[in-house]
Amino acid sequence: MGTAHRTIRVRLARWLPPITAVGAVAAVLVLTTPGMAMADTDDIIVVLDNLRLVIVVLAGAAVAVMLTLGGLRYLLASDPGETEKAKSALRAAAIGFGIILLAIPFVEILQGILTYE
Repeated sequence: MGTAHRTIRVRLARWLPPITAVGAVAAVLVLTTPGMAMADTDDIIVVLDNLRLVIVVLAGAAVAVMLTLGGLRYLLASDPGETEKAKSALRAAAIGFGIILLAIPFVEILQGILTYE
């Protein structure tokens, strides 16, 4: 169990800085672009629609990759340990798919709150 946690920490340490840098650059670009920081409610709705589309497409692609890799790992598993790892990957992909499905109504609720008059 200790090596699994160490592996997760190593992967997180490898991917966290680039993801943080991309987020920081995006925030700076949005905040320094005239008119982007002060948006109307209608503009926010458009941004949320676009954000929902981007999130669903990227997350859907990630789930498809995870399902493919998990399925391949399951098919090629030779011992019970590898089979459990493959099942875990497939389970994580299923949870991710559920989160994607819940993201769509969540954004709809946010839109309803923001457009309440």
